[in-house]
Amino acid sequence: MPPKTNSVFNLAAVFKSLVVMIMAMVAVSVVWMLFNLTTVRDWIILAGYNPPKSIIAIANEDQMTPYAKTLFYVNRPAILGKSQFAQQCPNRLEQSYVIGCYHGGDNGIFLLDVTDPRLNGIIPVTAAYEMLHAGYARLSVVQRTSLDASMWAYYEKYVSSPEIHQQMASYAKTEPGAKYDELYSVLGTEVMNLSPQLERHYKLYFTNRQTIVKTYLGYEAEFTQRQQQIASDDLQLNNLKYQITADQTKLTSWQVFINTQAGQMKALLNSGDYNAYNSLIPVYNNQVNAYNQLLAQTKSLITQYNNLVNTRNSLALEEQQLVQSLNSSSLPALTTK
Repeated sequence: MPPKTNSVFNLAAVFKSLVVMIMAMVAVSVVWMLFNLTTVRDWIILAGYNPPKSIIAIANEDQMTPYAKTLFYVNRPAILGKSQFAQQCPNRLEQSYVIGCYHGGDNGIFLLDVTDPRLNGIIPVTAAYEMLHAGYARLSVVQRTSLDASMWAYYEKYVSSPEIHQQMASYAKTEPGAKYDELYSVLGTEVMNLSPQLERHYKLYFTNRQTIVKTYLGYEAEFTQRQQQIASDDLQLNNLKYQITADQTKLTSWQVFINTQAGQMKALLNSGDYNAYNSLIPVYNNQVNAYNQLLAQTKSLITQYNNLVNTRNSLALEEQQLVQSLNSSSLPALTTK
């Protein structure tokens, strides 16, 4: 049997080695944590957060990747009524509406509770839009520099949607320093086809980005179709009004001519010049018939005009109702012409 002193010596050596190993592991862990503070922070937040079923459903509907869900959940997204939403996401431009916002530093994603069934899908698309803000914030300077150039080049060359251009113009007023940040979310949720480079990049967030864009285009059409029809109706109303005004001017002049001719015929009849009187009867009758035809045509145009006004105003009211459903401020909804 070996001496006990040797056993004590070996045990002390093993203990010392274990201490060294533990200290080394702690040091490595500390170093790793220092270089991965965001990951550690995410883990701590998610460990204490149980997303509501409605939030999980949104993430699943958007087909978010695990990384995108992390970005979404660490912001503790909330769907709020108009008054609460307005407090979190104030509208800085009266001529637009706000339906979602992201508080920088992963301090929250807030979504307006839009209940109009004609705008189904607007909440998930807005959630994806705001989540991409959180994604853009985590890109490195090198990544942003490369992406910003690619996004802007694609936007200027291939994105022709007037709605998107108007949207970017609004952002230029409300958030002048966030052009690329906003474009990052716009391209990711509102443009169907992107360059191969950009499509590959957005796979970081979505397994099927096109489904989000299809949803966006679906509810956006509720606005654009009405706006286009209203614009078409306004053009037709202007044309009808021009024709009605011209016809009414012609009828007034024609009525004066007919009345004058009737007076001449009456004078001939009173003077006993029956031959001259009878010779004017066919001409007079033709003038009266033509006048009556134009009068009937003008009345028909007026009826058509009034009916179109009612149809156009009905569409304008529908559009105003849609806008009102997105208006979280105390200001009245946008009105259409």
